[in-house]
Amino acid sequence: MSGRRADRQPLVAVVNATPASVEPARTALAEGFPEASVWNLLDDRLIGDAEAAGGLTPALSDRMLSLIGHAVRGGADAVLLSCSMYGPVLEQARREHGRPMLSSDEALFAEVSRRRFGHVLLLGHLAPAVEDSVNRLRRVLSSTEGGTRTRVTGRAASGAAAAAARGDLDAVETSLTEAATPGLREVDAVILGMFSLSPAHAGVEKALGLPVLSAPLLAARSLREKVAAETGAFQGGPP
Repeated sequence: MSGRRADRQPLVAVVNATPASVEPARTALAEGFPEASVWNLLDDRLIGDAEAAGGLTPALSDRMLSLIGHAVRGGADAVLLSCSMYGPVLEQARREHGRPMLSSDEALFAEVSRRRFGHVLLLGHLAPAVEDSVNRLRRVLSSTEGGTRTRVTGRAASGAAAAAARGDLDAVETSLTEAATPGLREVDAVILGMFSLSPAHAGVEKALGLPVLSAPLLAARSLREKVAAETGAFQGGPP
């Protein structure tokens, strides 16, 4: 971002793998990074193709890297991925483009680490994505002091993806609540790592009676901090 004026409105590209994540990202950025101009990019086959392939493949990683490259070439000052499954591609993208970039759940995982729960349950809508998220969260926790004391389990919520795609918030809440219920007494907090599930945050928290952490607002605030560090802008603190 060398040469970018700190007083210019930063352009944030959000790369979406489902239409259901577009509005949660927009809402979170409006609250957590109000100075940003938001550019939404969408490849609505990324999740389905990953599910069919059994997870993230080299070809799918290249496709996401192409989308990120398109965003940078189009003038994006920062990039946010709204799909947790594609977070691993960011290490290479950061090396290639030198822009502030954030995966959907990096800030969320940092918050889980900071709060040092005894046992957290991570919910998602695809088993491969849940497994990947659980493994990455465990790695984050293992690298922080006291983090290894936090137990992490994951569970896929059947029907949540379809419900989110059709905008049926009640069905998303029901799916997530039912997935979380078995063994709930052992859990201290529930994590929603996918942007598309975040609108169900309040309803699930009320139903379960436990803290429920979701990703979009934490991501928006963290990305704002990264852009501020690059440009010297927004020194007045978080919105």
